[in-house]
Amino acid sequence: MEIACDQHSAGSKVCGEPEVKGKRFLICGHALCPYKYYHIRCLKPKQIASDAQRDKPHWYCPSCLCRQCLADKDDDQIILCDGCDGGHHLYCLNPPRTSVPEGEWYCPSCNREKAKEEAMRKYERKMLKLHRKDGAMVKSDKYDGVNLLLSAAEKLNMDLLVSAAEQVSADEQQADVLK
Repeated sequence: MEIACDQHSAGSKVCGEPEVKGKRFLICGHALCPYKYYHIRCLKPKQIASDAQRDKPHWYCPSCLCRQCLADKDDDQIILCDGCDGGHHLYCLNPPRTSVPEGEWYCPSCNREKAKEEAMRKYERKMLKLHRKDGAMVKSDKYDGVNLLLSAAEKLNMDLLVSAAEQVSADEQQADVLK
């Protein structure tokens, strides 16, 4: 594992922040890595020190090392997940792929997470439909103070407008008398 010793102008791939004392970079050893810098805190333990990488001279980031076989080979066969940026060999996927798909592609782990989120959204919609027939949103009293303040300001503004209109009317009447 290679740890940066000086500050880099580039930010961490995960959080975008620069390297500072207490938030050091782990640097990807792949010569063509487009990301290079990762805060150790931004990575999962398995991404930092997997058994396959432990005794290697370089550390490889999640995008440069196949997440299935943990091997740094066949770079032209690596596909990156649009969810987590994890690299996967086409031939390591189940079922194996013969080409890079067009459009977005998500790894099995991200697909499971997306499926869980979609199932939760469906469940929430079902429960709302079951228990709140009208589908209306619940009114929050969190902003009642703000609403009160806005209505008071609106009333004050109206009072000022009425007062100004009365003053103009009185001025016009006085001007008519003086003519």
